[in-house]
Amino acid sequence: MAKKTDQPPKPTFSDDDIRKAREWFARGQDMAAKKNYDYAIECYLTGLEFWPEAVEEGHKPCYAAALFRGPRKVGFTEKMKLNARDPKQAMLAAEALLTKEARNPQWMEGVFKNAAKGGFYATAMWIGELLNDAAVKEPKPNPARFQLLREVYEQIGDTSPEAPALAIAALERAVDALSKLKALKPQDMSISNDLRDVAGKLTILKGRYSSAEDFRDSIKDTAAQREIHDKERLVQADERMEELIAAAQAAYEAEPRERKRVMDLVDLLCRRENEADENKAIGVLLKAYKESNEYSYRQRAEDIRIRQYRRRQRRLEAAGDAAALEQHKAERLKFELGVYKSRIRHYPTDMSLRFKYGELLFEAGQYDEAIPVLQEARNDPKSRIPCSLYIARCFYEKGYHSQAIDTLKEAIANYETPDDATGKKLHYWLARAYEADGQDLDALKTYGQLIQWDYNYEDVRKRIDDLKAR
Repeated sequence: MAKKTDQPPKPTFSDDDIRKAREWFARGQDMAAKKNYDYAIECYLTGLEFWPEAVEEGHKPCYAAALFRGPRKVGFTEKMKLNARDPKQAMLAAEALLTKEARNPQWMEGVFKNAAKGGFYATAMWIGELLNDAAVKEPKPNPARFQLLREVYEQIGDTSPEAPALAIAALERAVDALSKLKALKPQDMSISNDLRDVAGKLTILKGRYSSAEDFRDSIKDTAAQREIHDKERLVQADERMEELIAAAQAAYEAEPRERKRVMDLVDLLCRRENEADENKAIGVLLKAYKESNEYSYRQRAEDIRIRQYRRRQRRLEAAGDAAALEQHKAERLKFELGVYKSRIRHYPTDMSLRFKYGELLFEAGQYDEAIPVLQEARNDPKSRIPCSLYIARCFYEKGYHSQAIDTLKEAIANYETPDDATGKKLHYWLARAYEADGQDLDALKTYGQLIQWDYNYEDVRKRIDDLKAR
């Protein structure tokens, strides 16, 4: 069984700490945009000293900057810092090493273990994904890495009773790590027992909250608790919602520059998907952006506008008005492409933004522009396979069928579950590329594999019949 540890004290960060961190992160973004990756990484790590749980604003862009810069030599003195007693300092020391050897699972382990020790669970969940990916891809898998993943994830699950969603996610990952460990050591019965125990613990935890309304069945119906409960419910009585909006509006007007007041009002205005309320929220956000120059306000306003565009598109699809739908799709794509082009300028090392931008370029039929963007985004392990699929489809649409085939074969070779939804897509487009390239026998073989997994997948049966008829 995993070692039981006391729950670490919950980390707290003052508004001043977060402000200082964001100043360093902004400087890091500027340096990354100028391709000064050494200084960008230094800025991100300095910011993380103040706010070590800043995954989206600190850890991810710091890691992306390291990937762009490339490897550097690791010194003995830097390795010695891993022995720091303070978990935060040990975590950041490991992360500094990781920026020099971004694919090294040893440094990922250092970040992972110490993040959990310090109670920086968001950071641990982020780096744990990278560590798992690296462990799976090692030429000779190391059972100790999966054991560590299991132990730390189980610890997070056991010490997060106040955050059931986190606890469930952590225990699910612990089960996954044990499953991989069992595959490496199938004769070890103790692993089978541990897998059964952790899976049972996960089942109990899920069952405990499956009927709870947002995990709050135990909250008593006092007036103050009702206020908290009502704010977070997805469906509100109109009268109660109007009361909440009015209260949030009054609080915002009293402190219009206070971020919490702005976001509380915006959250409530967007709750009902009422376009007039949403437009008002957009106005509040753009005013805050103009006064503070804090880009996150503008991002939130753009996200609301994107949801409006996509909601209207769904309505036009349901109405069956092809001409209006085509015009609206063009307007939506133009807006979203502009949004993500701007976001990449602000966050040049965030690969998830590049992936989204590449996806939109593909949807717009701009294949020559999409391919290099997606090739850069492929540096993020989480996006590697989806990026490869889109790159291959761009090649396919341009008639570069052999390049599409090579890209898809490489993606399939590196994908663990070939018969899931993504695996089927990879095989489908590989078969389409074979067919377009005149390699009918390979196309038939690949289509044949698909119908063994899913007899009714897409138009595979018709394509098999057509190929056989030829």
